[in-house]
Amino acid sequence: MKKLVIALAVLIMLAGGTVSILRYLEIGPFEKTPEELAAATAVDPAVQEASAFFDNRPRYIEMDPIQVPVFQDDGVAGTILINYKIEVLGVDNERTVANSKRQLGDALIEDFAYYIPRTLRNNKTLDVTLIKYRIMMVADRHLGKGVVNDALIQAMTSTEQQ
Repeated sequence: MKKLVIALAVLIMLAGGTVSILRYLEIGPFEKTPEELAAATAVDPAVQEASAFFDNRPRYIEMDPIQVPVFQDDGVAGTILINYKIEVLGVDNERTVANSKRQLGDALIEDFAYYIPRTLRNNKTLDVTLIKYRIMMVADRHLGKGVVNDALIQAMTSTEQQ
């Protein structure tokens, strides 16, 4: 009697495993018909319109702050800290910026190391609008034209060394 119960349990487990494999591989009685395949691949117009709307809305990517030392004579006169975000349109552009976030930050530090001291030599203050356009210019040069839509300066602080 015990052997019969064990044999029946093993038979039920084998049958369940067989059905599961057939269903997972979609073969035999679980094979999809051409009508089912067409219905599964059809895209609902409302879903397509909604995804197009969300693809075109602006996305903001938080970037690492830029810290630029300003040299005067033979020493550091101060440092400038810039906190900013990059605005992009579309998921593809967001992925592009996210993948090259470090390289873009390095390119901006390198550019600002020359630009900010030269600007401060002629003027006593930095214009936020010029810094914004400079970020966009370097991003266009580094990532390609049209990837970055806008640059948002959140904070720009300066410290003077004594």
